[in-house]
Amino acid sequence: MNTAPHTQLRIPAQGRFLPLVQGHVRDLARAVGLPDRDVLALELAAEEAFENICAHAYPDGTPGDVLVDGELLEGELRLAFRDEGLPFDPALLERRAARPVSETTGLGLKLIHSAVDEVRWVNRGRQGKALCLVKRLPLAEPAPENAAASPTHSVAEMSPPAEDRTARAPEQIYTIRPLEPEDALHVARLFWLTYGYSYKSETFYRPEGLLDMVARGVLVSHVAVTRDGEVAGHAGLLRPEPVPMAEGGLLAIAPEHRGRQLMERLMASLAEHAKALGLVGLAFNAVTSHAVSQRSVIRQGARPCGLDLAGSPPRLFKNMRLGDAPPQRESCLHCFAYLASPAPALAHVPQRHRAMVERLYAALGRQLTLPPSAQGVSTGEPGAYSVAFDRGLAKGVVRVAQADGRQWPEIRRAATDLMDIAGAEVVHIDLPLAQAATPGLWELAEAAGFFFAGVWPHAAEDGDLLRLTRLAAPLDMAQVRLYSDPALELGAYVQAEMARAAAALR
Repeated sequence: MNTAPHTQLRIPAQGRFLPLVQGHVRDLARAVGLPDRDVLALELAAEEAFENICAHAYPDGTPGDVLVDGELLEGELRLAFRDEGLPFDPALLERRAARPVSETTGLGLKLIHSAVDEVRWVNRGRQGKALCLVKRLPLAEPAPENAAASPTHSVAEMSPPAEDRTARAPEQIYTIRPLEPEDALHVARLFWLTYGYSYKSETFYRPEGLLDMVARGVLVSHVAVTRDGEVAGHAGLLRPEPVPMAEGGLLAIAPEHRGRQLMERLMASLAEHAKALGLVGLAFNAVTSHAVSQRSVIRQGARPCGLDLAGSPPRLFKNMRLGDAPPQRESCLHCFAYLASPAPALAHVPQRHRAMVERLYAALGRQLTLPPSAQGVSTGEPGAYSVAFDRGLAKGVVRVAQADGRQWPEIRRAATDLMDIAGAEVVHIDLPLAQAATPGLWELAEAAGFFFAGVWPHAAEDGDLLRLTRLAAPLDMAQVRLYSDPALELGAYVQAEMARAAAALR
């Protein structure tokens, strides 16, 4: 008698074990040959199911387990998420799932329903309860007539790169509009199709995280939609600080819809939105592991002005062959594009950096005032700064809002702690160029091993930011690929400053 393959994972109902649940479901989905889109959707459904059990099945920290059962039947994959926690009413949950998706309580359930073909809620009495999901498998392609003479190949051998095997979508009219709640899962899938899991922020693989950023005003998200309502592309504006600029990008285009000018249309729509918000310009951070995205943003009018070195862990981008060089932390070329003629800039800069800063502003097409460097390191105003650490990126930032050289011992201690205690592989000090005390802090930081990395226009509350960087992980500048002569000039200058900083620490 043939028995269907069966798997089971027992795991504590604690959020820290979520990656194990996702990995188990992902491996099952791949074992039955589901396409990558469906694999990602099942992972998201597993996340929703597991986190719901963790949050509601065992109240007040009561210990308990979750059992994830997998059954591989002919033509379908069945998953069951079981627990022995609080009883529940399946009819109540179904009513919640039927509510409008804008209601947060029903979003997770709708994501689960959209990922599978069948959802059942089962009460098992003393044995607890289960959420049962059924995913039907795609039909196998009919064998060719000469199949007997055809050699056999594994799936890996038969699968060319994604850009080669993707069928082109029919030519059609696309609608560009703001993201709606029901688009979020499709956007998460787009990010996987475009980047795999290499994108720097995992928020964009989590529909609820994406919607939360939109609701908080941190993200403006626009999508390109087909005539059938399919989300074919996404782009967004990030604005985590109340400053008159935003970071543009967050671009993902479905492979079958590429080559249709969707990127240009999405960014044009976002630029109009940015103008309506009163923003003066948009920044773009283009990766330096290849020149494709740099070329794109520079051709759209953005100008290089900074290098965000070693800003995220090493990543291998989907469908890009980047050579045989060993992976290193990813760097970005910071570019800026004005939406209207900019007002003159004020920048307090040490004498030896003035020529480079003047060239950067000339390339930006912005008039610059460089007052004489202030004597001393303080203007008498009390200093203010903040410290942030991103554990996922292993990156620390000390952001100075009010420059005061008297606070340098505190700032230096914070930077040291970010590397020695928190484990940051790169630390930035961002200084406000419009303030007279900045050159004093700048020189103190350089004596401590930080080096000039560029200018971030309109990133400070009162003007532009200077970025100083110190690396705790090795970085081979020969692997930093830069597009355009201004970017190459900036890269050479930053590399020389990096060498100076390293010598200062010896």
